[in-house]
Amino acid sequence: MFDRSLRALSAIGIAWIFALMLLVGADIVSRFAFNSPISGVAEIAGFSVIAITFLQLPAAVRDGRLARADLVLQRIRERSPGAAQTIERAFALLGALVFLAIVWAAVSGLGHAWRTNDQFGAQGVFTFPKWPIWLLVLSGSFGCLAAFTAQVVRGPPASTGPRHGEF
Repeated sequence: MFDRSLRALSAIGIAWIFALMLLVGADIVSRFAFNSPISGVAEIAGFSVIAITFLQLPAAVRDGRLARADLVLQRIRERSPGAAQTIERAFALLGALVFLAIVWAAVSGLGHAWRTNDQFGAQGVFTFPKWPIWLLVLSGSFGCLAAFTAQVVRGPPASTGPRHGEF
């Protein structure tokens, strides 16, 4: 169930990227062909970066696909797999603590945005309520917290490190 939820969030993020590419392309065509840009594209792109990041991040954490420089960790793993496992769990614990703090902040931000009907964008041009973005940040952060916590308990995913065909 948890893996399915993270895959669904990631799929939504992928679809969002595709839709954003279409919107930006349409804005470019509209801007140059008709001298009429689409209102709100900059604002939509701005909050989309946040939304897409928090939709995609939990699956990346779960699968061990976070970008990192682990040259030293690879050397440690070769000499002492147990020590490398301990370092990986410590990294996961720190990640869980960071995302616990983000969840805490996102709950507060979501509550404030909901109560005050806080808006994102340029007044009179394009505005969008902030609470859906806070909800995505909260959902993605909770997914990351759960994925890091699972790594603390079970150890890092088997896919940690480069896979076949990767550098």
